[in-house]
Amino acid sequence: MDEKQNEFLSRLADVLEVDSITPQDDYRMTPLWGSLTCFALKVTIMQHYGCDVPLKDLDSFPDVKTLMENVLK
Repeated sequence: MDEKQNEFLSRLADVLEVDSITPQDDYRMTPLWGSLTCFALKVTIMQHYGCDVPLKDLDSFPDVKTLMENVLK
């Protein structure tokens, strides 16, 4: 993985309040996932990557890899 992808994973883990997260993980299965976390993730992505991901998409991507591919394209 490149530096940008590692940074993305680190930011995602911070929002979800987990120690680490991998591209294969389903971020929706983390203990903190819910509507407020979904919104916090949307804001974080917008602020750091300039990408507006609809909330419904954040709640439907199957894994971190799919989310990362949509944000870092």
